[in-house]
Amino acid sequence: MPIIEPITLTLAELASRWNQTTRQVLEQGLPMYFYFDGLVFDFGDKWHRANGDVQEQQALEAHQTRLSTVDLDLQRQALHKRGLLKLTQWEDALSDEDLRNLQAESDRLHKEIERLTALLKERNEERQRHVRNGLLRAAPRTLRDIAQHGQSKFPQFAFMPNSPTGNEKIAGGAVVALEDGFPVKALLTEADLVIAMLDVRSVESADKG
Repeated sequence: MPIIEPITLTLAELASRWNQTTRQVLEQGLPMYFYFDGLVFDFGDKWHRANGDVQEQQALEAHQTRLSTVDLDLQRQALHKRGLLKLTQWEDALSDEDLRNLQAESDRLHKEIERLTALLKERNEERQRHVRNGLLRAAPRTLRDIAQHGQSKFPQFAFMPNSPTGNEKIAGGAVVALEDGFPVKALLTEADLVIAMLDVRSVESADKG
């Protein structure tokens, strides 16, 4: 019965196959891959967190904080006008015009919070379309760190591998940003790396030639 050849080898398996240390294999510059389950974005993608998500979330939080202050002031001023509350020494009774301006600010903040909330909801839904559950090619810097230290800080970027079917949303070889990996990993180690059997065969054929 023919032996089915694996599609990939772990770094340790390849080191054993070639009778080398893992560091020696790493230093040969072979493409190496690691498994990632999370969100993957082209750096130019508008749904990438750096392209708006952070600013919009910060703006939403700032508006919510300001609105709570404005609405509290409106409530206290209304109670004061009705004789139900005495203002503190740090508060001044507002004129009708000031109250109208404060109410207008409250209305504007409510609308802006509603807009930003809807936008962030849309962003979250669109971002979930960028889930990847598969291999990514490690960047040279990542491999260099692993060769020197046995591990690297879990990368924030990597390369898309070439797809045999060519049906990936992001082209093979493109640099991609990684977000929200699951489970969350702080480090990438030698044990996480695999090498494509095609690349292994290519090197072995070249050595024989």
